[in-house]
Amino acid sequence: MVANDKIYYTPLAKFMDERDAAIGEKLSSLKDTFEEVKQLEDQAAAIMRATRTEISTALNKMKKETQLKVEQKLAEGRKKVEAELQEALASLEKQKKDTIKALNSQIAALSDEIVKKVLPEAPYQFH
Repeated sequence: MVANDKIYYTPLAKFMDERDAAIGEKLSSLKDTFEEVKQLEDQAAAIMRATRTEISTALNKMKKETQLKVEQKLAEGRKKVEAELQEALASLEKQKKDTIKALNSQIAALSDEIVKKVLPEAPYQFH
C-alpha cells in the first residue's frame, strides 16, 4: 500500500493538484480577460455615443450655418432684384415723361398745322 501510494497515488495526486491549479489560473485569467473585454466594450460604446453626439452637434451647426448663408444670399438677391426693379421703374417713368413731352410737342405742332389749314393766314378784309 505504501508502495502503491508512493508509485501511483502521490504522483497522480500531484498531477491532479497541478492540473487543478493550472485550470484555476486559466479560469482566473479568463475571468480577468472577460472583464477587460467587457470594460473595453463599455468604453467603445461610450466613445460611439459621444462620437454620435458630436457628429449630430456638428451637423446641426453646419445646417444652421448653411441655412444662414442661404438666407443671406437670398436677401442679397432680393435686394439686387429690388434695386434693378426700382431702376427699371425709374427708367420707365422717365421714358413715360419723355414720351408725354414728345407727344405734347407733336400735339402742339399738329394743332398749329390744323389751325393754319382751317383758318386763313390773313384776316379777311371786307370791301
